[in-house]
Amino acid sequence: MLRSLLSPSRARTAAVSLLALLALISLSATAQMSSGGSTSLLHEVHTLATATTGVPVEHPISIANAGTYQITLTDLGAANTPTPAPLASVKLALTSGDAVVGTPLTKAGVLTFTATAAGDYLIHVVGAPGTQAGSGPIGIAVGTAAAPASLYSFSDNITLPGQALPNGEAVINDSFTVSASGSYTVTLTDFQLPQALSQQIVIVIPAGATTPTAVLPDPVTSATTATVNLTQGVNYRIVGGALPGTSGGGLFGATVAQASSAPVYSKIIPVGTTVQVGAPTLTAGPHTATLSDLAYPAALAQLSGVLTLNGQSVASLSAGTPQTFTAQAATYQAFVAASAAAASPGAGSYFVGVSASGAAPELSVARVVTASGSAVAPFSFATSIASAGSYTVTLTNFSFPASLSSARLAVVQGGALLGTPLTAAGGLSITASPGPITFLVLAQADPKLGGLFDVSLTANGSSALLFDATQGVTGTSFSFIARSVKIATSGNYLVHTTDVGFPANFTNFATLVSQGGTTLGSIFGSDQLAVTASPGNYFVNVIAQPASADNAGTYALDVSPAPVPTVTLSASSTQVTSGGTVTLTWSSTNATACTASGGWSGTQSTSGQAPTSSLTADTTFTLTCTGTGGSATASATVNVAQPTGKSGGGSLDAFLLALLAGAVGVHARRAMSVR
Repeated sequence: MLRSLLSPSRARTAAVSLLALLALISLSATAQMSSGGSTSLLHEVHTLATATTGVPVEHPISIANAGTYQITLTDLGAANTPTPAPLASVKLALTSGDAVVGTPLTKAGVLTFTATAAGDYLIHVVGAPGTQAGSGPIGIAVGTAAAPASLYSFSDNITLPGQALPNGEAVINDSFTVSASGSYTVTLTDFQLPQALSQQIVIVIPAGATTPTAVLPDPVTSATTATVNLTQGVNYRIVGGALPGTSGGGLFGATVAQASSAPVYSKIIPVGTTVQVGAPTLTAGPHTATLSDLAYPAALAQLSGVLTLNGQSVASLSAGTPQTFTAQAATYQAFVAASAAAASPGAGSYFVGVSASGAAPELSVARVVTASGSAVAPFSFATSIASAGSYTVTLTNFSFPASLSSARLAVVQGGALLGTPLTAAGGLSITASPGPITFLVLAQADPKLGGLFDVSLTANGSSALLFDATQGVTGTSFSFIARSVKIATSGNYLVHTTDVGFPANFTNFATLVSQGGTTLGSIFGSDQLAVTASPGNYFVNVIAQPASADNAGTYALDVSPAPVPTVTLSASSTQVTSGGTVTLTWSSTNATACTASGGWSGTQSTSGQAPTSSLTADTTFTLTCTGTGGSATASATVNVAQPTGKSGGGSLDAFLLALLAGAVGVHARRAMSVR
């Protein structure tokens, strides 16, 4: 399976896309797998929604026996007292395979459906919370009319997608326990990355209590440490938050520990534009950490970093100044604060590396950032090269659904740019060493439609893909989902897409299949695409625009081996006399066209009957039928027997000829005697 490392900037771009949360996609795919067929390489049915409506709720269910069942949807908030808090809207549908079962609900109520056999189903709920506090909770029960909740019972929430906290705020909301009662030190740390936070606070309080055990900074002394007595077995809550300084970024952490002991709790939280770039596991011994400004495509306006362990700084990182430290055998965290200059091109990049002396790097990553408010989206992809040599990195603009306005690519290894960065889609030749390598992409898409690109890596002289990834640059109207499919066996495959139609049909719905930047085909709407594939990884890229009325839609996607055609051919008789005819009868499955050969010719329908012409010799009739899964051939042979008592027989003809020859000889001798 292909892997790419998503930069924090890429994650933020994805977070504001039209897609609501996709956390349930694997659940829905698993639930529907059997409906897609046991040979499906990928089968999923999923409901998505825009960021302005509630996150869809999906629950798989299995029905063991045929019969009539019902699903009860309850708006729990509407029953709140004394102030009801109903949902603004709610709809429910049930799917089996790629089809809706029963009549979807357009409000809370009961959906009745008939299961003709045992099978798997998927419940889909879309809607929007109301304006009253407490609006959102729903209940779902599955059973029979006599026992409405006898099979399943779920509770869930219709909530808006998670939004970024205002003003770059970050929060801690955790819990911890201690294994031994005693005195502990709670520490709040402002790492000042890149500068001091404007506000920060952490509170430790026993679960269910109203009086905090510790508040930092102390309201009276402003101290950022406190010594407290904690009790074994008590569940403590630790909550807090921070606001960045004027730079827009920051970093703070909280630890709870006894003297000279490892912390019982430790967490570091990046704030605003500060991001975590890695969590390397280091070997014990001397190490060097490096942070460098790659000056691609321009120098950064600000760059600094820190390497931490157990909630404390181990090495402060400044651009261009390597830092040496002695590492423990443990997992560290690396954080960076970087900002691009506002002036064109409004983007920059950096590299972070950590390694032991003379050893392979234990952290080697590059990231690209853009200036605040930039229309350009930054992406980082990472892989590793096994052997030194010459390689080609290809950036492809699919122009799907619209061409990218701009696209740049640079390749970074060991803190250095390899080759000359691309300023448009194309190929870049590089010479690389074994080890980690990062591809940096800056892309700008149509603001409404978005765009799609691919990054791939091959060794020069070889077509084998060493890395391949597609990425959507989301506009305000469209959203992308990319699925990787591994093909193990050469053959023909079918990609089938369906607009399920719940709660409404998509305004636009299209799919593009690709590998290594090559488009293998596309589908618009509900349709199927035949693809001839050799072993390797392929991408199925779905673009969907939910209808404006409901801001939600449901699609089904299936990738399966194309069914192999079958064909049968028979004759009404296997033997006739010379000059006779027979009727040929044939049928086929999974075929789109048939061609006749042998005793007949031409294009034939995929099933039918036809008389032959007069037969005077043994004849074999052949029919070959083709489809997306290949071809199949069938034959029928008809033997021809010659009629008796007429010319054309073997030994009788010879006897008559002998008699005739004898008669001619007698006649000749008589004629000679007369003379």
